Amino acid sequence: MSMLSGTVIGPSGGGPRRRRPWATGLLVVLMMAVVFGGTYGAVVLLRGGGNEPGPGSSSSSTPDTCVTVTVTPGAALPEPATVTVNVYNATDRSGLARATADELKAREFGIGAVANDPLGKTVAGVAEIRYGESGLDNAKLLRFYAPKAKLVKDKRTDATVDLVLGEKWKAVAPQKAVDAALAKPVASPGPGCPTPSKPASGTASASPSATPSAS
Repeated sequence: MSMLSGTVIGPSGGGPRRRRPWATGLLVVLMMAVVFGGTYGAVVLLRGGGNEPGPGSSSSSTPDTCVTVTVTPGAALPEPATVTVNVYNATDRSGLARATADELKAREFGIGAVANDPLGKTVAGVAEIRYGESGLDNAKLLRFYAPKAKLVKDKRTDATVDLVLGEKWKAVAPQKAVDAALAKPVASPGPGCPTPSKPASGTASASPSATPSAS
């Protein structure tokens, strides 16, 4: 009986095995999943996705501390020569308006009317500075020359301002003091900064307030 040598029939033979189609497809899907997962993870790390702020934490665009802006009052205010001031006397001291007007003129202010207060008001404080919508900056400037004067907005349409002298009026502030106040840097708190506390009673502010009080 003859035997067939070198030939083996069946799965135990030495010939190459043929992969099944579904197995090949599964392997391709697994490889694509691995590649996609690795790419996605790299993108997340590059974008900082792993450091997203949790609930209650501050955004990366929000500063941890407040930021203040330092400004010089005189830089935004007009020159005295561009401001016209009416000087009115609301006291019984004769000649007070004329003397004050002469002093302001010497400081290069333009002088308009000089007379008793046309409103006939009693001004118990230092003075009132009356101004209209277009004269706010002029009023702010004049207040450096009349510290503690009260800013009073009225309905005038021009940029003139009135300096109405009250019972506590003494004199126009010395030019040296005015220059120092105009040049002194003032810190303006930005959003998120705590509201500054009011100065204690009897403590004078270093420079006139820029916020007018409407009447």
